[in-house]
Amino acid sequence: MIRQFVAAALATAFLAVAAAPMASAQDKVEDKKISPQQLKMKDCAAGWKDEKAKTGAKGRDAYRTFMGGCLKKQS
Repeated sequence: MIRQFVAAALATAFLAVAAAPMASAQDKVEDKKISPQQLKMKDCAAGWKDEKAKTGAKGRDAYRTFMGGCLKKQS
């Protein structure tokens, strides 16, 4: 009788602990939304891939120049 009670209590505690992180992880995913600035950055990054393939541009300076111009165009 006591063993069954302890086993049931442990099983309940285990399930409660296991289910709690899943619920909070889902809440974080649902609450996170992309800001307009993040959307612009995402679009420009895709454009950088195309630009790099077209022109063969390389390096941080080329990337920053492209991103700066792209973000100004989208404003």
